This record gives sequence, C-alpha cells and structure tokens, in this order.
Amino acid sequence: MVTVLMAVRDTPAGMLRQAIASILQQTLRDFEFVILDDGSQQRDTLEELDRQADSRFCIERGPPRGLTRTLNRGLALANGDVIARQDADDWSEPDRLERQVAFLREYPAVDLVGCNAWTHRYDGSRLWPTRLPESGTAIREALWTGNPFVHGSTMFRAAAARSLGGYREEFPCAQDYDFFWRLSDTSGGANLAAPLYHYRYNRGAVSARCAGEQRRAHRAARVLAEARRSGEVEDVARALAAAEIESEAEPLRAALKQIDHQMLAGDLRTAGLAYAELLWAHPGSRIAWGKLLRWGVYSSVPPAREWCFR
Repeated sequence: MVTVLMAVRDTPAGMLRQAIASILQQTLRDFEFVILDDGSQQRDTLEELDRQADSRFCIERGPPRGLTRTLNRGLALANGDVIARQDADDWSEPDRLERQVAFLREYPAVDLVGCNAWTHRYDGSRLWPTRLPESGTAIREALWTGNPFVHGSTMFRAAAARSLGGYREEFPCAQDYDFFWRLSDTSGGANLAAPLYHYRYNRGAVSARCAGEQRRAHRAARVLAEARRSGEVEDVARALAAAEIESEAEPLRAALKQIDHQMLAGDLRTAGLAYAELLWAHPGSRIAWGKLLRWGVYSSVPPAREWCFR
C-alpha cells in the first residue's frame, strides 16, 4: 500500500540509522522502503547503507542527481498507492504511517497529508512542536507566505503526484513548496495535529548561492500559483525569469533566516557572531537589530526560547 521514499546524500551514519529504524518500527507493516543514494562520498554513510541492505527494502545507488531528480526517480520506482516521505536526518513516530493512511482512507478526495513535528537541535535534543495549519482552507492561505508542510512528514497519493508530473526539475531547491502547492490546489491538503515526525535543524548554513536559488524558487512558485488562480497557462521558464528580480531587503532577510537555523541547531556562539556581522554591515536594519536582541534573550533565558519563535 505505501512506499516510503528517502533520499540520502552524505548523511552521518548515526542519523541515517535512526531514520531507517523509525520506519522499520512502524505499526503499519504494509509498506516498501525505497532508499536512493544521491552520490554520497562520505565513507560512514556508504558503510551504513551497506550494513542496512537486506530484503526489507530497496537501496539504489546512483551518481549525484540533486534532490529533485532523485525524488522523481523514487516516484518512478514506487509500487505503493501512496508515497510517504522521510528525510535521512530526521525520524518518525511509530504510528505515523498508520495514522496518515487512516486519514487518506477517511478523506478520499484529499491527496496530501502531513503532520506537525517535534523540532530538535542538531544533536537531537528536543526543542518544541510545530504549529502548522491543519485544514485545507488554512493551508491554501498559508502557502502564499511560505511552506506549511514539513517535507519529510508528508504522505501523498502516487497517482495524483504522477498526474502533476512529480516534482518540477526546474526547481533545484524549494521543489516541495511548489509540488505541495500544486497538490493542494487540485485536491486540498491537510496536516494532522499530532507531532508524529521529528525534524532536526542543521547547523551548517546554506551557501549564498543556494540561498539565492531558494528565494528565486519561492518567488517563482508564487508566480505559478497566481497563473493557476487566474486560469492562465503555467510557464515555468517565464516564472523563474520573473523571479530573478528581488527587493534589496530579500538577501538580508534570507541571511538572517540561515543564522536562525544555526541558532536553533544549537550553535549559539556562531549565530551570535553572524548576527553581529550582519548588523555591522546593515546598521540601519530594524530586522537585524531585532534578530540580535532575540539571540540575546534566547541565549540567556532558556525558558523563553520557544516564545522567541512564536
């Protein structure tokens, strides 16, 4: 019934082992597990994949394709009626698949369901649960400002995904934002209230080039959504070209968001220095001043940490 799809690219062995174990311990047993290695080079990752290889799942090794093409390769291999995503550095609660399958059975008109997630520092220590929109209406409204799904927590019907052409390969990043928006527009989407997934913040900042690509992809996804809403033909190339134009504030906002992730991953010293450097470069930015102030509260008043991000 279910294909669990996981892409791997140089994931530390301990994290990979935890992710795989969380799927093998699911209360729902009717699933296949497809693991696609996207050209890993780290020895511990490759050795862990070798240790895990057995008849319980399919592991396919390949050259580096990038996440988007790797996920589409997984869609082509999948035999399940529904696809459940799982990221290689996160993990799932034992009843996640069972509860999401039950939801899709109860609501046959809905093709996409995610769930809330516990957030964690890079070392796995717990932070707090997400508060994602749950209803289709709330999700469609939230999509205009950002992605209301945790990618690795989602489950969607395979036929619906294939009818849309899968993930758009023109999007090297933020492919899930565009993909989930298209699924939500055609059949609605939902998030289960329970935190059935565990999301780990990465301590490594995204490069400036990748951050720029991510901003561009988000803007292009909104342009394409506007076209759908207006009944126009979706022109991906034109949307990406239009997305090249950005306001002066966008690079600063993106850089500050990357530093937020470093702080949430637990690297407080590096985050504090990075906030200060950006503030030195942009002394008139209220956003930069606010972020540095929040860092001070987050670092010195642990009980207020969740409040800082609500």
